[in-house]
Amino acid sequence: MPVHNAIPVLMILAAMSGCAGNAASSASTRDAGPATTLHAPPGTGGVMPPPGNAEKAIRDQYAEAVRQNKASAYRLFMSRYPDHPLARDAAERLDSLVNSQR
Repeated sequence: MPVHNAIPVLMILAAMSGCAGNAASSASTRDAGPATTLHAPPGTGGVMPPPGNAEKAIRDQYAEAVRQNKASAYRLFMSRYPDHPLARDAAERLDSLVNSQR
C-alpha cells in the first residue's frame, strides 16, 4: 500500500477504536480549571503515576539487605548498584559477615 493511502486508513482505525479525540470536548475540559483528579483518556489504559524517588528506593533496598544480614542479600545489592556509595558499606558488612562465620 502506498504511503499516501495509509493516512485515511489510520484515521478510520483511530476513530473506530475511540482514539480520535474531539477537540471541542477536550477544550471544554481543559478550560474548566485545574483538575482535582487525573483521568485517563479513553482507550489509554490508565494514567502513569509520577516517578518515585530513586535514591530512597536504593536506600530501602540497602536497609532490607542489612535487615536480612545475609551474604546473598549484600551481594545482590552490590550487583545492582556497584557504583553507589552504599555498595562499599555492603562490601564491608559482607566481609565482616564472612569473617565472623569462619
